[in-house]
Amino acid sequence: MEVILLQLKNLFFPPLQEFSLQTNTDNVLEHIRERVVTALLRLCVIFGFFSVFVGTVSFWIKHDWAGILIGNVAFALVILLAVYRKIHYRLRSTLIVLIAFVYLFLNLAKSLNEFSLIPLFSFVVMTTLLMGRRDGVFAFLVSLLTLLFINWQFSTGAQTLTLFMSRFSDPFFVVLSPYADWTFYTGIFFFTIWIYFDGFNVAWDREQRATQLLAEERDRLAVAFAREQALLEELSQAHQREIELSRLKSQIITTVSHEFRTPLTVINNSVELLTRYGDNFSAQKREEIQKRIETSIYSLTELLQDASMVNKAHAHGLKANLDSMSFNGVGQRLQKDLLHATHDPQNVVFQFDADDDTAVCLDYDFLYQAVFSLLTNARKYSPLEDTIHVTLACQDELIVSVSDNGVGIAPEDEQRIWEPFYRGQNVTEKQGLGLGLYLTKRLIQAMDGTVTAVSPGLNQGTTFTIQIPCQLC
Repeated sequence: MEVILLQLKNLFFPPLQEFSLQTNTDNVLEHIRERVVTALLRLCVIFGFFSVFVGTVSFWIKHDWAGILIGNVAFALVILLAVYRKIHYRLRSTLIVLIAFVYLFLNLAKSLNEFSLIPLFSFVVMTTLLMGRRDGVFAFLVSLLTLLFINWQFSTGAQTLTLFMSRFSDPFFVVLSPYADWTFYTGIFFFTIWIYFDGFNVAWDREQRATQLLAEERDRLAVAFAREQALLEELSQAHQREIELSRLKSQIITTVSHEFRTPLTVINNSVELLTRYGDNFSAQKREEIQKRIETSIYSLTELLQDASMVNKAHAHGLKANLDSMSFNGVGQRLQKDLLHATHDPQNVVFQFDADDDTAVCLDYDFLYQAVFSLLTNARKYSPLEDTIHVTLACQDELIVSVSDNGVGIAPEDEQRIWEPFYRGQNVTEKQGLGLGLYLTKRLIQAMDGTVTAVSPGLNQGTTFTIQIPCQLC
């Protein structure tokens, strides 16, 4: 039963087809208008069958053969337009409007009653719904002219007002005729409006979906744009790093080549002296020359190590391997390793609390290289007899300071001494690459620490302070 009802519904009310969001809006509207015309014609057939049947019987009883002819011919034309859907909906709309008007005009010209103005009103509404606002205005003007014509005929006495409603004592079909006509016009009006709203709802839902998808697409494009911007920024940063790395490598090659000349010259001259005149030198003189060669080789090794670490820091970064150690253990190990590496200088003094076993988290190798660099600089730029203090303390953080009374730092150099290859104006006579402080800062930063330098002025010494948080490993 449900299948039969569904088939009947689809027969008289053509279903709305689904449209994709890519479908042209004009095509959607064309389909809705065609559906409205087809549904209206089929509704005319449904309601008109009963109305025409009742009217035909009523006219037969009254012997009104003209009424029977007009009604049935109009109804046959409506059935033809409803069945033959291949006719374009605009043509079918025009034909049904013309059929309706001719039918109304002939009936109004034949007889005038209290029911005559209702079909005229339905004609204007139907024309507006089917053919649009402009044709609706035209239909309204035509209906006014028709009304004036009827009024003129009534005024001249060419037509009289007859009673359309019948008494209940009249034959059944005569009584039923006005009710059938009223049902026809009311049903057509109601269902036409309903079909229109159904089509509008489909169009509205389509626009709502389109708006939602547009918003989603906008959000997706915004995310994609942000992702592209982030990628572009990363590429820009990577490109900048490549430029800096290329410039750094070029600077390393230039600086190292220049700094290599002095120790290589010393080694070359020393070897030549030993080769030519070694037998004539005393044991003490030969030992001095050999020590000069060892010192130069050590300087070359140090230069290569610094250059290699700078290149690694720029290319791959420095990652600390943090480990938990006791504070006094760090102090004792640093003191032993640094004094051994610097040949136990008498002017280097270590100060720390040997009883404090507070746990600290750090990369000992990084800390050692940083303090060794600071200690080496302090010895290089301080008088041999001046004391250098290496102090360790543990509060909320591990603090290591290296203080000297050497050449100090000029105020204009304080911010630039941490740059690679930069050397203060007052130390250019000393050999070096200008990488020690730069590497020290990078090593300490790898442990989330900081390193600062404080100098009262030139020739008033400097204090370098390392601070590393006492975090848990």
